Amino acid sequence: MRIAFFSRLGGVSEKPFDSLNVSTKVGDTDEAVSENLTRIRATLEDAPSAWVKQVAGDTVERVVEAGFAGKADALVTRSRGVPLVVGVADCVPIALVGGEEVGMVHSGWRGTLQGVSGKAVAEITGAEVAVLKVRAYIGPCIRECCYEVSEELALAFTERFGEGVASGRYLSLPEAIRRDLSSVGVEDIVDLGVCTGCRPDLFYSHRKEKPVTGRNLAAIMRLGG
Repeated sequence: MRIAFFSRLGGVSEKPFDSLNVSTKVGDTDEAVSENLTRIRATLEDAPSAWVKQVAGDTVERVVEAGFAGKADALVTRSRGVPLVVGVADCVPIALVGGEEVGMVHSGWRGTLQGVSGKAVAEITGAEVAVLKVRAYIGPCIRECCYEVSEELALAFTERFGEGVASGRYLSLPEAIRRDLSSVGVEDIVDLGVCTGCRPDLFYSHRKEKPVTGRNLAAIMRLGG
């Protein structure tokens, strides 16, 4: 198993995308992004990845091979040697491992409110939910210290997930995701605890660097063999 939450370091993109940006949709050059992805693939056995057009929703796509998998915000597979990847810049990447299945989730506030992480777990476990243990890894993302939202959104999260996911107008997406995962039986949750808003030197942060910044890559892969 290989799980990677890549920082913004180690690439070739110039400011404001410096330096390991993986998105061509933000204004970076195709050549720089291509070289960055080549460097990333070298850490993932040079394996072609499976990816989606992220739409800030709750759709989960099951994939069996590398390539474009449609519009969604989560991927799952049991295939070996196929990295599942998402791009993030404050949104939450969640890697899931359960039995012979793995998943990768992109969860912004919309996807979190819709329970995309729990739905990805349900796709992994299926009818085996009572016996198949899933471990979740919550990667670098914006956290309560830096994530101020509207009163209406903070209230919507409190109504959906309970007290403690918001402090005034400051929202904790990781805590909401933790509760969503717990509601579908996930007990083993590892949170890296890193805030992208606090560390724009290491991670892209749309909130802190808007309107223009790059995207980090998060990946999970079952190794071959």
